[in-house]
Amino acid sequence: MRVHIYPNREELGRAAAEHVAACLRRLIQERGRAVAVFASAPSQIETLRELVHQPGIDWRRVTAFHLDEYTGLAEDHRQSFRRFLREHLTSRVPLAAFHDLRGDASDPAAECARYASLLNANPPDIALVGIGENGHLAFNDPPVADFHDPLDVKLVELDEICRRQQVHDGLFARIEEVPRFALTLTLPAILRIPRIFAVVPGIRKREAVTAALLGPVSTECPASILRTHPDADLFLDRDSAPPGWPDQPQV
Repeated sequence: MRVHIYPNREELGRAAAEHVAACLRRLIQERGRAVAVFASAPSQIETLRELVHQPGIDWRRVTAFHLDEYTGLAEDHRQSFRRFLREHLTSRVPLAAFHDLRGDASDPAAECARYASLLNANPPDIALVGIGENGHLAFNDPPVADFHDPLDVKLVELDEICRRQQVHDGLFARIEEVPRFALTLTLPAILRIPRIFAVVPGIRKREAVTAALLGPVSTECPASILRTHPDADLFLDRDSAPPGWPDQPQV
């Protein structure tokens, strides 16, 4: 995994957006289309803000998915990830399609199966992901993370650290307001995506990033599995980088 470190989250976001844009342009030129999966979190805001202004991307040839969604929240709920992506991406560029994961579906199992079928019909080329304070990827928290999960999309119960992060991020005022369950792409589904860009700014992520880079590859830090991916880039700022980590990309 290549590691890139920048002085602040604005420069991180700009650099990450440039890398993603170059990948999208290449895919569209070579294949005529691209399929991308997007994380939905405050950590992604700078990257998405820069990405929608990158030149030369024919967004009409880009199909988009997202990584996860809370259960029980309507699409227009202010904490819905669908609303987040609408505000920061899907209303700003003319996508070919955006397939939303419906956390408010009456039958979560059926919704997971529906979304898995859509992913199977449109295999993603790239993914923009974050890393949680507990080391999660998407909503694969340590208690439910499975490197050999037989499912591509599943219903999960969120652990307390994950739910507290949503308060730290300013998404909810109190932990009691944070939903206890969510729908998420699983780790095998994410790892099958050929190109991964992990965007992880902020001091609260330093411990998880350090575990992901320097600790064992283990579900105790689900993001550590990114070290096994053949084509992944990790974008950090000074706050999130492990102390003393080299500034230059590591191959």
